Amino acid sequence: MKLIRDIQRLVGTFELRRKLRQVDRHKCIHNFTTARSAGILFACRNEAEFEAVKEFKQFLESESIDTTVLGYVDDLQVPDHYLLRKGFSFFCQKDLKWSKVPGVLFVEDFSRKPFDILFDLSLEDHFPLKYILKLSPASYKIGRLVTHTEYDLMIDIEKEISILYLIAQIRHYLSIIHTRKP
Repeated sequence: MKLIRDIQRLVGTFELRRKLRQVDRHKCIHNFTTARSAGILFACRNEAEFEAVKEFKQFLESESIDTTVLGYVDDLQVPDHYLLRKGFSFFCQKDLKWSKVPGVLFVEDFSRKPFDILFDLSLEDHFPLKYILKLSPASYKIGRLVTHTEYDLMIDIEKEISILYLIAQIRHYLSIIHTRKP
């Protein structure tokens, strides 16, 4: 089994590297004042995390930021209570190709959108989420402190590993970053 997973990851990584050559990304620092669009990427593990992301989406929209949310459920099916939520899309294991690369159109559309800010609120490493994050042409990518360097701003959440704490830290730091409107 481990050999098959390693081969799947190798094939997925090869596909990611091939597609990365086509990504044209222009980095720019944004805060809640300058951003007009945002994407939220997260691994939905339970109802509490979903509610935290929903409240963060409402906060961003109250700041006049058009927000789209993409959630990954690490299971064979997305639970019914997550479906049909306005501004939320979910995908699961059955939506992945053999190589663990997302294979549904709305995920591809999300990964191509040039958001001003892309928030990665995932607390664990999931290859499908990393794939989307790396392919995104978002101007400013924000996530938790990790060893890889996909993010423009990394938040250390070792003190309290939770989505609520990560969101609180993001809100704090983005509110003190001053930048001019482009």
